[in-house]
Amino acid sequence: MTYVKSANRAMEILLLANVNPQGLSLSEICQRLDMPKSSTHELLHAMEQQKFLQLDGKRYKIGIRIFELGQTASRNLDILRAVRPHLKWLSSQSSMTTQFAILEKTEVIYLSKITSHEGIAVESQVGARMPAHATALGKAMLSLLPEETLNTNYETLVFEKFTSSTIESASELRERLKEVKAKKFAEDHEEFTKGVYCLSVPVPSLREDTIGAISISMPKDTWKQVEREKLIEKLHLAGTRIREGMKENNRQRSTSKK
Repeated sequence: MTYVKSANRAMEILLLANVNPQGLSLSEICQRLDMPKSSTHELLHAMEQQKFLQLDGKRYKIGIRIFELGQTASRNLDILRAVRPHLKWLSSQSSMTTQFAILEKTEVIYLSKITSHEGIAVESQVGARMPAHATALGKAMLSLLPEETLNTNYETLVFEKFTSSTIESASELRERLKEVKAKKFAEDHEEFTKGVYCLSVPVPSLREDTIGAISISMPKDTWKQVEREKLIEKLHLAGTRIREGMKENNRQRSTSKK
């Protein structure tokens, strides 16, 4: 049990360090995770020695080993191998920033991002999580969920407001999702970041219980001028190609096991 407890504490420390890039002191870690100082100091020292953490002055930050593991996972993910060529194609066709994410309950997890030289800078980063209700990617994926799942996930959620356009309640979210279902694409009108507009389409059934989505981001001036219908067509085409790529990957994996 001691080893399991230590492993759980190490994972809690890594998760805490991940959302505090400025670093945390020993006292702050102990206080936030309710851990004793003596054993936590030993654990932090071991994690630093293995490069899972780095010590910057007296503050612990994510170490280089986490980056290495993340890079390995990124290279080996079948989903990303299927996604990235088409995300690059979409960016080259639109000269805009394109992104791919998956859904985890009420959050979007960004797995890939192609930033065009001409595209707008958006705040999301690979590996980051953002609230699904405030993003086009999130709404595209939420539109595929059964009503009972939405009710369960959003029953007690406090809707964080990022701009004056952010969705404020579960009832408002349901109304927006009805529109997304009807149109088969989602929009973000400065709902997370002022000045940033997005279009997104879902990419369902990537794997069992995994829903994805791809998006294009642009500044307000471009949104007013661009032919959105053509961008939506390209998004759907890229989504279809991604699904076909995943099916081929699955066929190859099944064949290799025989």
